[in-house]
Amino acid sequence: MSTDYDQYFTTSEFAKVCGVTKHTLFHYDDIGILKPEIVKENGYRYYSYKQFYTFDIIAVLKGTGTSLNEIKEYMKDQNTEHFLTMLKQKQKQLVEERRKLERMQRLLQGAIDNTDRALHVNCGEPWVMECEEEYFLAVRLAKDGGEKDHVRKLYGIFDYCDEHHIEYDFSIGTIICKTHIEEGVYDPDYYCNKIRYKHEGELMYIKPKGRYVIMNHKGSYESLPKSYEKLKSYIAASNLTITGNAYEYDLLSYIAVGDPDKYVIQIAIQI
Repeated sequence: MSTDYDQYFTTSEFAKVCGVTKHTLFHYDDIGILKPEIVKENGYRYYSYKQFYTFDIIAVLKGTGTSLNEIKEYMKDQNTEHFLTMLKQKQKQLVEERRKLERMQRLLQGAIDNTDRALHVNCGEPWVMECEEEYFLAVRLAKDGGEKDHVRKLYGIFDYCDEHHIEYDFSIGTIICKTHIEEGVYDPDYYCNKIRYKHEGELMYIKPKGRYVIMNHKGSYESLPKSYEKLKSYIAASNLTITGNAYEYDLLSYIAVGDPDKYVIQIAIQI
């Protein structure tokens, strides 16, 4: 019995109607999720109208983010319960992806705001300001740990944030203890990241509410001691007393500018 090929679609025709390329159909054939109904001896492929339903299943599931391997497994066991389980899993993944995108949007906006602010701030002039309580995740640095240990501690904060789904500011910060400021030792005692909300966890660190003397430092990290000395002179001349730690926060750092002399770092010392 001869086949009426006019009732079938060639690969080009089927691809055009489905809105994909021939290469997509070739790939679907290769991996076994949509094979042409007829393949002639000369290699010509023909698809039936019923195969539009199969293609539609593939298109719908791909649109939900389902991989071709997952679709292939579903096609082997195509039932309602399997379909619902798969879609619920994809829905859960999409919710998580949306959460990550929203967090990234806020992270980028914070970076934009900080960078724009850094381009317009006055540098080198101290001022006193009442500050509200702020929250950080902080890791203490071992003085004899070396740079390698510092890098591990730094990325430990990021891992902790990801593990606990905590939103943090774009730039890393540092904290220097009061006693070290008074002794003229300006190496960081902590690496920290500012977070939006109080977190009940081992890395939680609270910057107290109160008065702070603040100054924007312009220059490399190595030149920070000069700004600390200037701040201490200002505190002494203003008959003020250092009562707490110092907090450094990058407004413009190596991420946004190549020249270290153009870094902008805000220093706040509790008084």
